[in-house]
Amino acid sequence: MAVRISLLLKKLDTLTYEEFHAYWEGTHANIFLDCPVIKDKVVKFTQFHFDRTLSATLAAQGTPILDFDGQVDIYTATFEDLQVLLADPEYQSLVVSDAALFSKFSESKIMIGYDKDFILDGKRV
Repeated sequence: MAVRISLLLKKLDTLTYEEFHAYWEGTHANIFLDCPVIKDKVVKFTQFHFDRTLSATLAAQGTPILDFDGQVDIYTATFEDLQVLLADPEYQSLVVSDAALFSKFSESKIMIGYDKDFILDGKRV
């Protein structure tokens, strides 16, 4: 079962939402994908882009909304692979340092665990 780390991100105050999302899914994603340890250890990588309009609609209906602008999910085959990834000097110098150019990385929150699927492709599993 794959290990998943989810990182909740906040954009820098100096960027618009559009600038944040464009940089994150373009420049930063390419830096991430080109890092050698990523190619070796990551089995799945996704970004969840916060939608301010949809969130405002739910907030107006009383739904509590997290104060974050996006979420990145990184999956590795094992926890050991994740530890290798996070400790990798090239990952730290390229990916983590770049994150500071568009996000308040020090304010990020992390969850780690695994997915348990109950419905896939519209079918109960």
